[in-house]
Amino acid sequence: MGIRAISFDFWNTLFTEQPGGFKLYQSTRRRLLAEALRDCGAFTDDHLEEACLVEAESHNRIWREEHRTLATAERVGRILTHLDVCLDEGVMSEIVRAYEEGILERPPQLIPGVREAIERLAPSYRLGIISDVGFSPGRVLKKVLADSGLLAAFDSLVFSDEAGRSKPHREVFERTARALGAEPREIVHVGDLEFTDIVGARNAGYHAIRFVGVTPLGEGESTVADRVARNFHEVPDLVESLV
Repeated sequence: MGIRAISFDFWNTLFTEQPGGFKLYQSTRRRLLAEALRDCGAFTDDHLEEACLVEAESHNRIWREEHRTLATAERVGRILTHLDVCLDEGVMSEIVRAYEEGILERPPQLIPGVREAIERLAPSYRLGIISDVGFSPGRVLKKVLADSGLLAAFDSLVFSDEAGRSKPHREVFERTARALGAEPREIVHVGDLEFTDIVGARNAGYHAIRFVGVTPLGEGESTVADRVARNFHEVPDLVESLV
């Protein structure tokens, strides 16, 4: 039985940040936090940086060890807890929304070859996305997809904040398989991270293609993927080679 469906990672597989995007998002979040705390104490840039770093390290640890991602409200709350500050509910809501929607100021861009590959694959395969999220939740990434004109091409969207689990947890792959109406052995997952995308997909019974066009293989690094795509134009042929 051949491949009937394909799932894709979002970040650094379908989309990547525009040049300077990460620094812009980071500086905007830091400015919003500083403004909100202006009347709460004498917090220096070093105080804010330390609190944000502690939170980021905690979030990364939970993501890697517990296979889930924290909601933006909880992440902001952890920053404030580190600073021993409690904000008004309305102010907190405004900050959370600004954190979540910050990427829309300079939206991520499609990786070269993605549009052509999706247009080629969509008539023959059911398509899905399995994506872990950071501060930008699934609802914001769906807007990015809609603005790109590709949202309608996907039959399933599984984002970690909505699913309650993140890759490589088997649950997100099983949920996607059900939505795509295919057995795991009939699905290939395309992603850039070995630990989450490739190992997760293989453990769930999927085939896997490691996309290294943005996140290259490290020196001496190997992969358990069935195929490796060096640019996205290669992806359709690699999928068909698995049929």
